[in-house]
Amino acid sequence: MEKINLALTVIGGLAIFVYGMGLMSDGLKEIAGEKLKSALGYMTRNRFFAILAGAGVTALIQSSSATSVMTVGFVNAGLLSLQQAIGVIFGANIGTTITGQIVSFKLDDIALPAVTAGVIGLMIAKRVFSRGIWRTVLGFGLLFFGMTIMSTELKELAAEPGFKKFFELFDCSPTNGYMPILSVLGAITVGTLCTMLVQSSSATIGITIALANSGVISIWSAIPIVLGDNIGTTITAAFAAIGANANARRTALAHAMFNIIGTILITLSFFIVINVGNTAAPAFLHAVNALTEGNGLIGENPGRHVAMAHTLFNVTNVIILTAFIPLIAKFCTAIIKEKATKGDSILEPRFLATPEIACIASVRALSDMLRRATTLTQVAVRSALGESEITRDILQEREDSIDERQNAIRDYLVGISQHKISSRIATSLPEIMHCVNDAERVSDLAMILNTRASLLNGKLNETEHAFIYDMLSGIRSLSTNVRKALRGDKEAKRKASEKENELFEKLKSQASNTTNLPLVGVVSSLRDVVRHLSNITDRADTIS
Repeated sequence: MEKINLALTVIGGLAIFVYGMGLMSDGLKEIAGEKLKSALGYMTRNRFFAILAGAGVTALIQSSSATSVMTVGFVNAGLLSLQQAIGVIFGANIGTTITGQIVSFKLDDIALPAVTAGVIGLMIAKRVFSRGIWRTVLGFGLLFFGMTIMSTELKELAAEPGFKKFFELFDCSPTNGYMPILSVLGAITVGTLCTMLVQSSSATIGITIALANSGVISIWSAIPIVLGDNIGTTITAAFAAIGANANARRTALAHAMFNIIGTILITLSFFIVINVGNTAAPAFLHAVNALTEGNGLIGENPGRHVAMAHTLFNVTNVIILTAFIPLIAKFCTAIIKEKATKGDSILEPRFLATPEIACIASVRALSDMLRRATTLTQVAVRSALGESEITRDILQEREDSIDERQNAIRDYLVGISQHKISSRIATSLPEIMHCVNDAERVSDLAMILNTRASLLNGKLNETEHAFIYDMLSGIRSLSTNVRKALRGDKEAKRKASEKENELFEKLKSQASNTTNLPLVGVVSSLRDVVRHLSNITDRADTIS
């Protein structure tokens, strides 16, 4: 009965640890907020910025799995290229090592004070940012409280012959400096399976550190388990890629390749044995030992050495493989072939748990909807004037599809509002919806333009014909700058405002000077199109 109680206490400690880590991650997401949004801008520059952004985001939210899932979503939504996404994944693997570094420090004394402060803070805090801070503090306290419980009870379990015998099955203690390969592979497998089961490499790294600190396993066994943890964590991205497009699945494959290739390289390095301080050991372990306080090769400060091995593994892996990102992208593209997909994927459901990112997705969907609506106005007029073979039925189908996009974005915005959101997002959601309605109205006007322009056949002189096409060109240019303004481009917004004034003046002048009544109707509809584009421009600063 005593053994069962010990085991249950260890499991309870693990549950508190995992729950605390989740709370801390949620709190950090709320604190990070706007930083997650700006990180996307870095991700879209080049692979080196993508690595920095991936590391930064993961360090902020303390979850490489969450970063991986978001990255797969970005690729699926077309917000990141495959090479950029691979860079983010590489960076995420560095960022996640921060968790291991944190839990490797012995901060038992501040665990319960942090829990107390976190609970009190959550009871009195009202703002999302403040609640994020206290949720992080509470999660931090629970994480170390769970770690303390695990470490304490594992020390008692370590004395049990059966428990100790299990871990001896993959004891990787070296002979003449060489670690037994079968035991190493066994330890890697254990780490992989545990992480696949728990769905969090940070949790299994924490368990490994607790086992090492308790003396249940040696540093020799702990490091191969950590290598396996890194392979196991790729299963989360693989699950996220199920049902996604080809590039998203390629991203998940690249994530697996990163960790598998890295594990192979480090495992092979175990056969590079050197003698330092009269101790023969693999060069990798000597490097870990040199970077960490105490001599881990004789059992000193084992938890810190496990955390450092995790960090060194991922940093070394990124340094080696960054130059091969284009090659990895080509390989993944060759393995996973493109298949035709239907519908849009910009409005990724995975983003809803991170409202800042979901808002970006909704604005991108709005921009795409606006592009289609503006194009429809161009095609509708050309069709009416007999300069396009697209029929009225086809135009109506395209207009109906834009209506469907309006409904999809509206539902997505409702989904965002059902999560914990900042005051900035709460302000921007109705503004985005107003813009979506304006974009949909542009598509309605395309059908009206088609009807009115059809009355102009044979009733346009050369000057009037040139005027209509000048307006269509101006509206196309205006739409381009409006969509850039939605992405935060201030210069584009200035150009959009200038173009709006120019178009309004030309349309007003034409309406005053023409006696062609059908043309007056077309001018009126074109003016309405410009007005709705102008409405979106005015709201760009609020939602970008």
